[in-house]
Amino acid sequence: MIVPQEAIAPYAGRLAALRTYLELPPKTEFKWATDGGPMHKQWDKQREARQQMLQDALDLGITAVVVVCATDRMPDSWSEQKIKLEMLTYLYERVSMVLDTAGDSGVLIADQPPGGRVDEKRWLAETLDLTKNGTQYIDANPNRIVLPVLTTRSDHVDLLQLADLVTAATTALVAGSPHAAPYRDLVFSLLAKNWLEGKGGTGLKLVPDADHSPHNLRNPFYWVFGEKWFTRVSQFGGMLLPHRFWAYATDDGLGNTLPPDHPYAKKDSA
Repeated sequence: MIVPQEAIAPYAGRLAALRTYLELPPKTEFKWATDGGPMHKQWDKQREARQQMLQDALDLGITAVVVVCATDRMPDSWSEQKIKLEMLTYLYERVSMVLDTAGDSGVLIADQPPGGRVDEKRWLAETLDLTKNGTQYIDANPNRIVLPVLTTRSDHVDLLQLADLVTAATTALVAGSPHAAPYRDLVFSLLAKNWLEGKGGTGLKLVPDADHSPHNLRNPFYWVFGEKWFTRVSQFGGMLLPHRFWAYATDDGLGNTLPPDHPYAKKDSA
């Protein structure tokens, strides 16, 4: 989540009020997966809490950047560690671009990664390389991301609970889960956009997305969120979605197909 400084305290206040309204203990943690605790199997409260959390974020000018990877479409030679590092790089680049566009600086705070202390130290070392050296496309800039990435527990920081919710809901939407459908419009509204108003590739990065790969996952921007064009920040034009040479060109894999008036539908049926 990309949170303006002036929204940090108000968002925490709104979550405190939400816990009171739902008659939950003051330290109740809001997350997509509730394993035990006062929200466990409280389906109505979960739905209401999620809707309100997303709406509050939108009201306060908070935006989101999410990276989702279909690991079964990645090269067999790629290890899990390499995929995770690639996703981290994509996330860093998009947060940096959003900050650059707004002319802002920021601090990156992440939920403590799963595993032990050794895993956390390795993950932090990978993030340190990004903040020191940047990436192929983004130069390191101490005036943009002003500190190395920090980690803390999500039950200590309300905004990490929001990040968990947005990431999980977005992933579920891409996967076609009906449980995420009620949050579709709010999630889409929160996703960061580029200067051409496109959110695909900016607020939401789907991997893999190599231009000439049949595994390219840009077409779900159309199926999930209704985006009709894929645009790059370095280009003035865009590519019509769904693209005929990428995965899910004529259907979303869940039974939904192109409308008859779509130009690709006509050609595919010829």
